Amino acid sequence: MKSQNCFCLKDEGNKHFQAGDIDKAIECYTKAIKECKDKNTLAVIHRNRSACYLKKENYASAASDASKAIDIDAADIKALYRRCQALEKLGKLDMAFKDVQRCATLEPKNKTFLETLRRLGAEIQLKTTFSTDSRVQNMFDILLNEEMEKDKREKAANNLIVLSREDAGAERIFQNNGVPLLLNMIETGKPEMILAAIRTLSGMCTGHKARAMAIIHMVGVDKMCSIMAIDNEEISLVSMVASKKVSGHGRDQALNLLTKNVPRKDRKDKNNSRTLFTIDQGLKKILKVCGQVPELPDQLPLTENTQLIASVLLNKLYDDLTCDPERNNFRDVCDEYIKYVHRTLHAVNVISGLLQGPFDVGNALVGHQGIMEMMVALCGSEREVDQMVAVEALIHSSTKMSRASFIITNGVSLLKDIYKKTTNERIKIRALVGLCKLGSAGGDDYSLRQFAEGSTEKLAKQCRKWLCNPQIDTKTRKWAIEGLAYLSNDADVKDDFVEDELALKAMFELAKSRDKTILYAVACTLVNCTNCYDKKEIIPELVQLAKFSKQHVPEQHPKDKKDFIEKRVKRLLKAGVTSALAVMVKADSSILTDQTKEMLARVFLALSEDARDRGTIVAQGGGKALIPLALEGTDTGKVKASHALAKIAAVSNPEIAFPGERMYEVVRPLVSLLHTDREGIQNFEALKGLTNLAGYSEKLRKKIVKEKALPDIENYMFEEQDQIRQAATECMCNLVTCKEVQDRYLEDGNDKMKLLVLLCGEDDDKLQIAAGGALAMITAAQKKLCTKLTRVWLEILQRLCLHTNPNIQHRGIVIVYNMLNSDDNELAKKLIESEMLEILSVIGKAADNPKRQEVIDAARAYYFSLLLTNGNNQIETN
Repeated sequence: MKSQNCFCLKDEGNKHFQAGDIDKAIECYTKAIKECKDKNTLAVIHRNRSACYLKKENYASAASDASKAIDIDAADIKALYRRCQALEKLGKLDMAFKDVQRCATLEPKNKTFLETLRRLGAEIQLKTTFSTDSRVQNMFDILLNEEMEKDKREKAANNLIVLSREDAGAERIFQNNGVPLLLNMIETGKPEMILAAIRTLSGMCTGHKARAMAIIHMVGVDKMCSIMAIDNEEISLVSMVASKKVSGHGRDQALNLLTKNVPRKDRKDKNNSRTLFTIDQGLKKILKVCGQVPELPDQLPLTENTQLIASVLLNKLYDDLTCDPERNNFRDVCDEYIKYVHRTLHAVNVISGLLQGPFDVGNALVGHQGIMEMMVALCGSEREVDQMVAVEALIHSSTKMSRASFIITNGVSLLKDIYKKTTNERIKIRALVGLCKLGSAGGDDYSLRQFAEGSTEKLAKQCRKWLCNPQIDTKTRKWAIEGLAYLSNDADVKDDFVEDELALKAMFELAKSRDKTILYAVACTLVNCTNCYDKKEIIPELVQLAKFSKQHVPEQHPKDKKDFIEKRVKRLLKAGVTSALAVMVKADSSILTDQTKEMLARVFLALSEDARDRGTIVAQGGGKALIPLALEGTDTGKVKASHALAKIAAVSNPEIAFPGERMYEVVRPLVSLLHTDREGIQNFEALKGLTNLAGYSEKLRKKIVKEKALPDIENYMFEEQDQIRQAATECMCNLVTCKEVQDRYLEDGNDKMKLLVLLCGEDDDKLQIAAGGALAMITAAQKKLCTKLTRVWLEILQRLCLHTNPNIQHRGIVIVYNMLNSDDNELAKKLIESEMLEILSVIGKAADNPKRQEVIDAARAYYFSLLLTNGNNQIETN
């Protein structure tokens, strides 16, 4: 009964609306809403009442009713447009614009929607421009007026900073001569003005690369360096480094910024003035950070990463120096600073920082009279902090084998004594790591073990025990991984380690923690476990010669053979190594050095060796993690990461392995592996990866062409090595549907079609399938190319059509059909005069066969087409 009343009231309301009695119409619709139970009918009534409210200029109620209709049916185009009209009247232009945009999407040819869309867009732009322009100009007027009250100037500065963080605001500041005005603020020399200007420039640069580059060009590097040198802790990066007012995370960011922006990106650039300036103004400040002992009172606020970031910066600065006088000055400043803080824990920690950065500088300081003696004396101190600092310094000073042999003679007994006597776990584990490092001085050379048989395994077992103990703090457990990084050169140690799943998972969890100082040790351990370090090829003749001359010959441990390595890789994958690696790659810190990235790339390549494991790597985020490793880092690291990407891209669905826009980023690393100076296996797997990508979408094919891969792919189609030639041909087969590739084949004076025909004549089935597929697709797309086939085409084409492999046979028949329909009568005539008609007849007359049915059906269809063409030709002749 209620349902009938609802419909009656709705119809009555419609009549009142058409008659112009809007109030009566609203009254009927309101009663109908109370009676109605059907959702769709309810949506119509709300929509109709919305129209009434528009007539009454009650825009808030009109928008509300339209929204209720849209809630029931999101595609209700009338309700959307009515809400748009109401919102426009209410001044909510952005919301109105979204509604009419949706209407235009649903009905793209509706002129009313398109006109409203254009009009609202213009109004929004005009409103935004005028309001923002006037605000920007007003702020600059206040800031640059020295007579203006201080409070107003501070408010204007803050407003300008806030505005710069909005994209529209940043663009208006930039367009309204904002950068020169901001430089005028800097020129005033007043710290508060300089700070406001810098923060505004920072906001304008964030998230907009083109604008950031333009601002850098307008400001200039020299000006930026001079700003960094201003003696104000809030402005100068260098001053921030050693300021007590700066938090640990703030200090990390300042050090990271200096690391990324001060040293030259390209060594061909002769100008290293930024580095020289930073050394002159800030080297002692960076050394002060390295020398902090967090356990002592009155130290700078630090994070667990700060001191290692400082060491990385020292190393980058030292590497950026171009001549001996510059390097001597660096050493002299360091030497002077050590003398200034002589015979203190601070001095020993500074040396530790240098040993982790520019090792040669730190090593030279260790050799100074009294330094090593002081380190040894501190090891015997009763104070915990003295022992910790001294043992860590000993560990870092034994990095080179020559220094390790000195400490083996002088320090091993001391470290053993500390390890046995101390009850403090923090000291004990550091002493153990020192022993681990000294015990691994021979690397993976089985014949150069420093300690007695079984000693390294015992040390490693203790490291694993500490690593798995959650009661020990993270910083101390980190040292257990440091120990394993050294000891895992030994094959027995790494074999035992991968068998200990709890220890592996504990290491991976630490690798995911905020403490990024652990990255290098984890990477080293994984490189050792997977044996993915570079190994010199052992030539038997040279081994015999070395033995004859009583020279040392490296020996391979039995557990470093291929089958043991494969088992270790499987164990690592099972324990979740890929997810740990993916987190490590994302570390936004200078601690993730190019050398660490290279090691991670090596591990990824070792993990992806077996095609059956690549799905696991993709599932745990390995595909995404490899892309930045392939684009940044050392040349070797980029090649290794690109090779791993090629392996994954060859067998994975690109949309799953590299979701979103990442799949387009994969193309460049793969193309880089096509260079002739790369190894054959890298060429081959890059081609397989590109083949898979090219078969996925037209956009990817265009990306491959844009990266200039075609000449290399074409060259490899001439390759003598069968697998590379086949892979290149398969890649071309997937690329020929791209218009840009077809245009290359259409160019005059090339033999590209001839090459495809000749490849069809090879005895390799897979090569014939690829070449035949390419010919079939490109002749279907471009009829003109049929006339480019050479005189040898007929014999090869007949062989394709008679082939026992139905895939090859079908391609041959399709090529025949394309040639027949090429609008070239001479070509059609040659086909008819040849034995092709008879071949198609024989194939077509064959009995139905599920395995060959596609070929048989095609032959029958094309045979009748040939007969029809032949008949037409005869009629024309007669």
